[in-house]
Amino acid sequence: MKTKTTSILLAAVFGALTAHAQLTIPSDGSDGAFNPAANVEIDLGLATTALWTAPGSGNGVYDAEKWAVVFKYSSVNIPAGVTVTFKNHPTYAPVVWLVQGNVTVAGTLDLKGKNGTTNTTSALTPSEPGPGGFRGASFGPSGNGFGYGPGGGIGSDTSAYYSARYGSPQIIPLIGGSGAYGGLNASSGGAGGGAILIGASGTISVDGIIDVMGGSGNANNGSGGAVRLIANQVTGTGQMKAVGTATGGYPIRSGRLRIETNALTPTLQTFPETIGVPPANPPVIWPAANAPIAKVISVDAVNAPVDPRAPLVAGADVAIQDSNQVDILIETQNFPIEGVVQLNITPKFGNRTTLNATRQSGDITSAIWRVQTTLPQGFVTLQARATQP
Repeated sequence: MKTKTTSILLAAVFGALTAHAQLTIPSDGSDGAFNPAANVEIDLGLATTALWTAPGSGNGVYDAEKWAVVFKYSSVNIPAGVTVTFKNHPTYAPVVWLVQGNVTVAGTLDLKGKNGTTNTTSALTPSEPGPGGFRGASFGPSGNGFGYGPGGGIGSDTSAYYSARYGSPQIIPLIGGSGAYGGLNASSGGAGGGAILIGASGTISVDGIIDVMGGSGNANNGSGGAVRLIANQVTGTGQMKAVGTATGGYPIRSGRLRIETNALTPTLQTFPETIGVPPANPPVIWPAANAPIAKVISVDAVNAPVDPRAPLVAGADVAIQDSNQVDILIETQNFPIEGVVQLNITPKFGNRTTLNATRQSGDITSAIWRVQTTLPQGFVTLQARATQP
């Protein structure tokens, strides 16, 4: 009886909210109307690097501070039978569509993570995530790689669950799924699903598929990504899929779905299941200006780039030649000094190491933390993480 009463109350709330006016979405329509007549790949690397508020010219704008490729469309219509895919930005940034009018997805919007492979040559390179996600691990004669991203792990490691390790129910910031371990069943790891935010002043209609599933890797399966929809109405009979691929009997690593709307039709299928929540007006698109930040700023006295790329082939953001202990400095902003700052050290081949950092100076506004360690040879990614008390 209690469950039935709750359902009736929720239905009443949404029914009362359907009369709300259109939402205020910050879009000037400068990227035009997106209405592909055939399958198309959007190359996110063509985006202009600028503030996200800058006018677009059809290829979007990459804002390094926001870490997102932002398109400001006048309208979006993906017809039935048409699939839209994406080529990653060099930073693997997620996608934001801000739309003046309506959005129709009758075809497929594909931001899946790529599958791992048993091909001995291809497995040497991490598998590609969907935009905003993280790469799957390499595998080869040098050893097994560890999945990239905060939740990256081995195929049977349930700590790789997106929802168990990082992210927020609000999907602020916008971030995708983590990659899987390499080496299980002689395969590289599946990559994490991507992340997309679609905000429309009018209606979002999904009769097709929005797919941010993680890639499979012969049981080394990446985790699902994230989809956030914001609109006055969200309708349709289609599907939103943000789960991992189920193979090899290992657990499915679900991502996140969030639908902010005044009216949600019950016919839309969501995996994992989610409900609609009323949106703010204007909606909150980005983290607050005083949101906590943790970032690596130097390695062995070499400054890290402001906008790192972590290519993992042929080049590096920071190149050092030191087999002794090195200092790695992390800067936090708007973060309490009683919190815990950690550094994930993930070599291209080999297991991840997580080390606690020690605060050297500063306060809650801005502080510097240090990790002393000997780095493994070869390509290594460094990722700072801060946990509030």
